[in-house]
Parts: sequence; C-alpha cells; structure tokens
Amino acid sequence: MGESRLRRMIFIFGAFMVLVAPSCSFITDGASDDTSADAPDELSSDSTTNDDGDSGDDGDDDAAPATTAPPIESPPWEELPLELELIGEFTEPMALTPRSGVPDLYVAERAGIIRRIEITFTKGAGAERIRVSTRPVLDISETVSTDAERGLLGLAFSTDGRFLYVSYTDLAGDSVVDEYDIERRTEARVDSRRELLRVKQPFSNHNGGHLALGADGFLYLGLGDGGSANDPEGHGQNTDTLLGSIIRIDPFPDGEDSPYTIPGGNPFAVDPGGAPEIFLWGVRNPWRFSFDQLTGDLWIGDVGQDGFEEINFLPAATGGGRGANLGWANMEANAPVGDAEAPDGHVGPYYSYAHDKGRCSVTGGYVYRGKLHPLLDGIYIYGDYCSGEIIGLQQTDRGNVARLLSISTGKDQLVSFGQGNDGELYVIEQGGQVLRIEPLEVVEE
Repeated sequence: MGESRLRRMIFIFGAFMVLVAPSCSFITDGASDDTSADAPDELSSDSTTNDDGDSGDDGDDDAAPATTAPPIESPPWEELPLELELIGEFTEPMALTPRSGVPDLYVAERAGIIRRIEITFTKGAGAERIRVSTRPVLDISETVSTDAERGLLGLAFSTDGRFLYVSYTDLAGDSVVDEYDIERRTEARVDSRRELLRVKQPFSNHNGGHLALGADGFLYLGLGDGGSANDPEGHGQNTDTLLGSIIRIDPFPDGEDSPYTIPGGNPFAVDPGGAPEIFLWGVRNPWRFSFDQLTGDLWIGDVGQDGFEEINFLPAATGGGRGANLGWANMEANAPVGDAEAPDGHVGPYYSYAHDKGRCSVTGGYVYRGKLHPLLDGIYIYGDYCSGEIIGLQQTDRGNVARLLSISTGKDQLVSFGQGNDGELYVIEQGGQVLRIEPLEVVEE
C-alpha cells in the first residue's frame, strides 16, 4: 500500500490463546457467570439448531442410539495467513459504513463526530492512497451523551447517497435517529437536520443503535431491551414498544403527519398486534447486524447476559426475519431464562457460544464478499469484544463450523466491524484504530 505500508501493524496471535475476561465492558453489564443449561460448544465442535430453536433431540426414548460422527475437517480458510492493516486512527470509533458511488468510508466516533476516510487510486499504477480527512463530515457532539453505553452508535446512507442517517443517544439518554442532506457534498448540511425517530430509554445500557440499509432500500435500526439486567420492564416480548426489536421504516415522509412511512410488509403494518415499525423482536442488545451483499440475508449478533452469546441467521428467501421472535427475555440463546418457556414461534439462534476462555460479548460482523481472500467468500466473520478473537462461521452439510482466524485484537477493543462497497472487511477497535483484514505479506530476507 505504498506509504501506508510504513504504518502497518500486524496482529498475529496463536489461534487458541486463553484470555482473561474483563470486569466490565462497553456493551455488557457485568452479569454473573451462572448458566441455566450446559454451554454450547464453541470452536471445538459444531452447534446447530432447527428453525424453532430446538437442539434436534425429539425426546423419543425408543430412538436408535446416537452414533459418533467423524470430526469435520478443518475448512481451507482456517489457516489463511491474515493481518490487520492500519487504515486510520480515531477517537473511540463505533461504526463504519460506505456510501454508494464512491470508494470513501465514513466512521462514527462515540462523542458525536463523523469522519471520512478518503480512498483514491492512481490510474494505471494500481496504487491506493488512504487518508483521514481533517474536516468532520458532521459534528453533533453538543447533543450526544457518552456515559455508560451511550454515544453516537450508528450511521448509514440512503441508497443513492443523498442522505446521511445517524443514530445516537441524546443528552437525556434517549435514542434518536436523524437525517441530514449530504447530496454532492463531503460534509453534511447541518441546517438540514430532520428528526426521524425518538425512543425513550429507561436505563443507560442496551441501547443497540446500529443502522443499516437493506436491499429493499428501507432503513433498519436495532434497539436493545432498554437496559438494566433481566429485562425488568418486559420489553423483549412486548410488541407494543420499539425496545427489544429491530425496526424497519421507509425514511421518506408519509405526508405531513409522520416523518417516515411504514413499509407495507412489516408484520404489524396493518395488524394491531404491535407497533407498526417493528420488523422482528425478542432481542436483548443487537450489537451489530448486517445484510449479506450477495443474498440479502440478515445476520444479527445479539449480546447475551449470564452465559451465552448468539448469532441469528435469517435468510432473505424466507422473509429475512420478518415477524421473527428471537426469544429474549424468555430465552438466552437456546437456554430458558429461569422458569420461562420459549415463546410461541420462537426462532432459535443459528449459532451460540458460552462465556468461557475470556469470551462474554459478541460483536456481530459481515459475510465476506471481497476479492482479497477468495477462500473467505460466503464466510460470516464476527468476534467477541471481551476476548478480541475474530472468528469465521460457515454452514456445511453436517452443521455449522466456527473457527478462529489468525488475527485478533486486544481485549475490550473489538467494538465493531465494517464493510466497504467492494466487500472487504474492516475491524474497529474502541481504542482508536480502524484496520482492514488483508492477506499477510511475508517479507523475504
């Protein structure tokens, strides 16, 4: 990468390092380590579920005895030599997104500032130049609260790149989504601010806050259960509140009475059984969700509480999760919470893992669709905030395979991932670095 080569920072660690869990983090609430069920295996054997979240055991005592299947061979991508290339340094970066029509990337800093990573190419030479612009794209720091788990938590652009959407907690601690005009500009027009949505937050944690544009062009927002622990106000299973859900709106106004339009396919768009903005519900703190650039499938990393982290896979071909109940607070992954039972229509996790080896808070990622690593095509890349491990997840005809990649970050650092228009993946460290996953270049002596 030319001059950026001098700034390269390589984070190559042993694939199975044992890390110590921290006492607290930005996106967990320090819950106890007690669990109400045996932990699903992670990285050593495969975890699969049926559509209803069952483990596959039908309870028939007369069933034929189980046979021991041979271990699944290591996938070819497991041993890929990878490195993390430093792209830029920021102040508590929280999220990264591209904008249609340009190679640039946009980074949200927790305090309320959005910055632009300029990416240019030299014609003919194939050289890439990367720099962080000194002029903020947007500065709303005077209206953003940053205590506990609050801050500027998400950003997205409209499909045509004309509008910038930001998700943050205001000075009262409530979740807000605003729209700004950024047409033909590299900076948002501050006086164009239009508030789309405001949601009261009863506690300072589990804000969610991630924004994404679906292939349908609609704006999706993830909201946690409102905070504290054990969902004390019962938001997860209450479809009359937007808390504990992922909502979907058309950000273009529906006349003068509403700042947005309800998509007709939302489960409660007509049905009075819930808030019309809700797309799916039963989430605790959806800390990053994404759409597969190729298929439109929805992937969600939902932060657990006492013992389990979960990843939800909702195929576009079957509605992409429309109307799905992911179970919280009756279920933590596939484990009942206390004496609760799985709610009707519960959609269990695609994959879940236990709080061991320093893991305690999932950081949802993206399906890789870039060109730098052909073997990773179609692999979902995610991580754990507490351990800093970066993991690949693949579905095979014998179950799901999760394997550690040869890169990781420091503990309490892996706050988010990002994906460029080219399908390449970026790692965001809360300490300040934005890094790109690249093939390891071996320098011969």
